Amino acid sequence: MAGNNKHIPPYIQRSLAMFIIFLISISVARFFVTMHKQEERIEVLEAQVAQLLADTTRLQISPSPAHRYSSSNQHNNRTYQRRNHSYSRQEIAAPKQEPVTDEPSNVEATAAAAATTEKDQRPRKFTEPHLFDLNTIDSLTLIRIPGIAARTASVILKYRQRYGGFYDTRQLEEFLTWDAAKDYMEEWCRCWFTADANRLRLIHINDATVSELQRHPYISYEQAVEIVRYRTRHKRLSSIVEFQQLNTFTTEQIQKILPYLSFE
Repeated sequence: MAGNNKHIPPYIQRSLAMFIIFLISISVARFFVTMHKQEERIEVLEAQVAQLLADTTRLQISPSPAHRYSSSNQHNNRTYQRRNHSYSRQEIAAPKQEPVTDEPSNVEATAAAAATTEKDQRPRKFTEPHLFDLNTIDSLTLIRIPGIAARTASVILKYRQRYGGFYDTRQLEEFLTWDAAKDYMEEWCRCWFTADANRLRLIHINDATVSELQRHPYISYEQAVEIVRYRTRHKRLSSIVEFQQLNTFTTEQIQKILPYLSFE
C-alpha cells in the first residue's frame, strides 16, 4: 500500500510556487499601471470641467432691464393699493410731484457705478503678442493672454509644478486637451510662450527613490523600479548611454525625460 502512494517531486512543487508568484506579480503590476492611467484620465477630466466652468461663468447674464422694470411696477402697484386703502379711512394730503428730469435716479447711478467698477477690476487681455517664459509666468499674467481663463491658468501652473518646469512649449499639448485649448494652442506656442530649459528642476537619477522617481509624469512605477534595480547592480548610472539601455523606456520616452535627468 505504501508503494502506491504518489508524491509530487520537489522540483515540480518549486516550479508551481514560482509560477504562482509570477502570476501574482503580473496582477499587482497591472493594478498599479491601471491606477496610474486612471489618475491621468481624472486629471484631464478635471481640467476639462474647470475650463467649462470658466466658460460658463463668462456667459452668465445679469438680470435684464425689463425684469427690473416689471419688479418696479409690482412694487408701485402695491404702494398704490395701500394708499387707496388709507384714503378710504381718512383724508390725506396729495403728495408733491417731483419735477421730471432727464438725469438718472440715485439707484440707477449707483448701479452704473458698481458695474463700471466691477468691469475695471477685471484683468484686461493683452492686445499685442509678447513672449513669456512658461517657467516664471504667474497666474495674473496668464489670464491676460487671449484664450486663457482662470482655470486654464491653474492647470498650467499645476503641471509646471509636477513636471519641474517646461523645456518646450509643445508640452502644453500633453494636458491641455480640450477643444477650446486646442484652438489657441498654435497661437500660444508661437506668439506668447517660450520655455527656458535652464530653469528645470532636475531629477538626481542616482539618488532618487522609487517614490520620488514615479512622481514625475514621464516615469511610471515599473520604470522607477528598473532604475533602482540597475543602480543596485551597477552602483550608478553614469551617462545617458547607460540610461538608454533600460528596457522599459521607449525612444520617445527617453527623449522626453532626458532634459530632467542629472547623472551627478
